[in-house]
Amino acid sequence: MSNTVSLRARGPAFDADTNGGVNGSKRSRVRRKLKRFRKQSSLKIKNVVVVILITTGSIFVIGTMIAMWNFPRHNDNVLLDAASLRAKYLQNVPTIRDTTDPLLDEDEQRILNAAHDELNRFPISIGIDDMQHENPDWETILHPGTEALKMIHGESHQQKAKKQTTPAELARVLSGNNLIQSNANTNSDNSDKSGANGGYMRVPKFWDPPVYGVIADERERRGEKLSEGDGVRRYLGNFGSRLMTPSEAKSIGSRIPSKDDGELLETIFIAIASYRDWQCSGTVESAFLHAAHPERIRVGVVDQIHFETDEPCSKPPNGSCEENPNQPLCLYKDQIDILSLDAALSVGPVFARHLGYRLYRGEYFAVQCDAHVEFVQHWDDEIIAQWHTAKNEMAVLTAYVSGVENHIDVKTGKRTSKARPIMCESDFEGSGKMKHLRHGQQPEGIPYIHDMPTIEPFWAAGFSFGRGHFIINVPYDQHLPWIFQGEEISIGLRGFSYGYDYYTPEKAACYHFYERKEIPLFWENVETYKGSGYLGMNRLNSIIHMQPDSEKDKQWIRIDERKYGLGQVRDTLKFFETFGIHVESQTVEHHLCTFVGKPMQKKFIPYLRPDGMGIDYDKLDFKFVDPRKND
Repeated sequence: MSNTVSLRARGPAFDADTNGGVNGSKRSRVRRKLKRFRKQSSLKIKNVVVVILITTGSIFVIGTMIAMWNFPRHNDNVLLDAASLRAKYLQNVPTIRDTTDPLLDEDEQRILNAAHDELNRFPISIGIDDMQHENPDWETILHPGTEALKMIHGESHQQKAKKQTTPAELARVLSGNNLIQSNANTNSDNSDKSGANGGYMRVPKFWDPPVYGVIADERERRGEKLSEGDGVRRYLGNFGSRLMTPSEAKSIGSRIPSKDDGELLETIFIAIASYRDWQCSGTVESAFLHAAHPERIRVGVVDQIHFETDEPCSKPPNGSCEENPNQPLCLYKDQIDILSLDAALSVGPVFARHLGYRLYRGEYFAVQCDAHVEFVQHWDDEIIAQWHTAKNEMAVLTAYVSGVENHIDVKTGKRTSKARPIMCESDFEGSGKMKHLRHGQQPEGIPYIHDMPTIEPFWAAGFSFGRGHFIINVPYDQHLPWIFQGEEISIGLRGFSYGYDYYTPEKAACYHFYERKEIPLFWENVETYKGSGYLGMNRLNSIIHMQPDSEKDKQWIRIDERKYGLGQVRDTLKFFETFGIHVESQTVEHHLCTFVGKPMQKKFIPYLRPDGMGIDYDKLDFKFVDPRKND
């Protein structure tokens, strides 16, 4: 453009009218020169314009390519606004778009069908958070230990806490920069770039496909009152405000074709929380190696380690993948997500397992197990078959895991014993503010009930197998630092209040490595977060209504109570009365194990709802009393 202006400025010096008095021949020569000049100038202008356009276009194309290359690879749905999402999922049901008539089951199913491919994607990785923290599938949370210390000491907690530990250790632990995000067997140290400070950290969001939020919003548009929060939980009974419907429950869970015959397989997610455990990678390997269909397994590990000294769970047990590419950790690396944390951030198994539940991505079934177990041969086919025999969508198969000794041949994965534990023994332990209900050593024996699992009152953290919606509805509480012995009654009671039932499997899916020596424990950090355990236990007991009246005004963290609280399908009082638990006196009716087994099976199973949505406790009139109280 500047060249064009310059040419115009020179033009009048050759204009005939401006130079009057010039004779004809001179005018002709001037005109010929002027004509040639204009022609040459025109060509120059065109060439300049072409060069400018080409250069500008090239810069635009190159810039666009760079932008596209650097643009985060996220779920496209999170980039759409609510109106666009509504249009996307309701395009197949135009008859309901502009009405306020109640949604029918078939209407909701048509909306879900529009998201069929999205809901059946497998495997889905949690991905890696961007350096700029722009990954919309991740979010920032406050570390629960820091949260508790702030409540105890106020904003000056760091200075006060320094009296309990060294400044260097405190700075390392409370900085929030110890979070290491890892994916697909590779550790990626983002601590320098995490941007976290003051105890804040970046973690994956809970699984929440937008289609469920669209349906929940449509229900609200038609007058149904729903809570705020994740769309999938609003859809699945609105945070336990009511029992899920069969169609709602069945909408959860991906299926994939078998590599053998194309038959659709229900997928399985395994959540493993590991604390400086050298057997973690062996556990992951065992899950794939002994599965009948390893292609349907996805594992999420929360690996808490000292990066300078500990072996990461991502390290294959039998050499590198270059040396031995046929190892399960190499063959199925796309089905493994490992979130690695500095061990100094550990505040007990509850927070680690909370993070593990955040790794779930819509699998049909969900398993929770320890980081030092051995799975039996074809465990996936076997445990799924047992779950189906319960004929209960709300069934969770759970038990303490027997030791590997005399139960399994670890070389072949073959079971060598038919005995299995059953969850029936529990009592209060501790004193004062730390008193809580703890499940004790459980009896083990040959099952008397065959061809279906045996119903039991309690849930076990060592092994749990149920539908994926159990993890969605009853996630581990983010705000329970330093809880170990109370985690099981917390999850168990919350699950009960949502309508879930617990069974012990007839055949165990895995066995536990006990008697391990010199294994580091998370208690290493207890002094760093001193006092936070009291807040955690107060919160736990208060939320599940196990705080006696004398303790109800104690200090505890009162946030996210709906998100990590009780449902309204069943009342906790019904649980306490049914199984002989006295909250005020903090005592129990002993010898419950005399009832759990055949007597409980005979008494409870007839009240399984006809649609398979759990035991109907409203119709069940039973209160356990110690049969040996007067002995």
